[in-house]
Amino acid sequence: MENSFVLTPEQRKDYSRHLMPCLKKPGGFSLKGGEGIYIEDLNGKKYMDFTSEQFVCLLGFGNKEIAEAVYRQALNMPMVAPLHQTDLRYSLYHKLASVAPKHLNRISFTIGGGLAIESAMKIALKNVPGSRNFVSLYGGYHGTTFGTADGTFLSGRGDVKEAINKSFFQYANKSEHHFIRTERPYCYRCPFGKEAGKCGLECADCLKRTILCGVSGPVAGVIIEPVQSGGGQIPFPKEYLKRVREICDEVGTVLIFDEIQTFGRTGKFFAAEYYDVEPDIIVFAKGVGGGIPIGGILIHDRLEGFDNLMEDMQTFQNNHLSYAAAMKTIEIIERDRLLANAVATGSYMTDRLKKMQQKFGFIGDVRGPGLAIGVELVKDPVTKDPVEEETMNKLFERCVRHGLFYQAAHNIIKLKPPLIISMEQAETAMDILEECFDEGL
Repeated sequence: MENSFVLTPEQRKDYSRHLMPCLKKPGGFSLKGGEGIYIEDLNGKKYMDFTSEQFVCLLGFGNKEIAEAVYRQALNMPMVAPLHQTDLRYSLYHKLASVAPKHLNRISFTIGGGLAIESAMKIALKNVPGSRNFVSLYGGYHGTTFGTADGTFLSGRGDVKEAINKSFFQYANKSEHHFIRTERPYCYRCPFGKEAGKCGLECADCLKRTILCGVSGPVAGVIIEPVQSGGGQIPFPKEYLKRVREICDEVGTVLIFDEIQTFGRTGKFFAAEYYDVEPDIIVFAKGVGGGIPIGGILIHDRLEGFDNLMEDMQTFQNNHLSYAAAMKTIEIIERDRLLANAVATGSYMTDRLKKMQQKFGFIGDVRGPGLAIGVELVKDPVTKDPVEEETMNKLFERCVRHGLFYQAAHNIIKLKPPLIISMEQAETAMDILEECFDEGL
């Protein structure tokens, strides 16, 4: 865990004046490096990182195979102009299509998730004549670019809502809002007061009414995270997503799955396969490159794609360092059976957490799937009143002291470690969490 840049404490303090940090939250600290599922601070203390550092390092930190693949490509051609083709480019396009749902075969790359969402929006607009609006769900997070910020809505997160509603986003959408939001299937807190598994999918009916009655003109696309992350690590029911697929077909709108955070975590490469629902577009990013920036879209055979380079031109979308990293990441996931490992270790942790739920009344809900785990904390299991932010911060700081680092969304603990986590490491993490729960909230 070595860092080639080593500063004195005085230099760190001086240089910090240049930073514009994105979040000022308790528990942050300076890092020395990382290895496997661990990060190490400047004092040499190691922490299990259950954020995979922004859910990007799917194979953990310091993966030598990815580093070597990137290094070899850097010695050759790190960048290739769009008019040139390479065997690496052909190979990655083919490989991604081969692990995607059957009819999603054409790919366009970007640098990251927000721009990939915008690419998906462009394709949707091309395929629904006369459209200009999109529908997204409460709690959805789809980016903070001019094009995507209006579709991002994190209820209860005052800091995020304040950020995405600053004047520059209002300026970008000054004429009108191009995203119309509707209810989500949050089964633990059903907005319609129904019991999970015993409802009439009122949330899907609400979506349909929004498309038909709440939007002026045809809807270009419905953008959904099959497992909401920023909105509270909420897995959507399969029946809901299947009904949404039917609704989109009925009304003639494009179904877009935002899978930026779900790649590999459900036990399938794409959550669309886990749910057995084929969207029209899949948006991917984050973990696909094993820590190297990459993003893009896969589109259905029946859709009209980009037919002019300038429709979605980005200088670094043909970045061969990212291509090399993505090829190696997928190779390792398949070779080392890491999708199966995500299911096994994820099932162990959710089972263990459900046992803790019987012991601790403040554990309101435990949800998966795989290594996309959410633990919702409440004051009372009957009223389901969420615990306060201050309480969540204190618990987080306690876990960090014990060597477990994670991210929270509202009153939900998000546990999303790298796919390489071993069963022994999963057991250790659950021991730490239970010990911290024992101290009370």
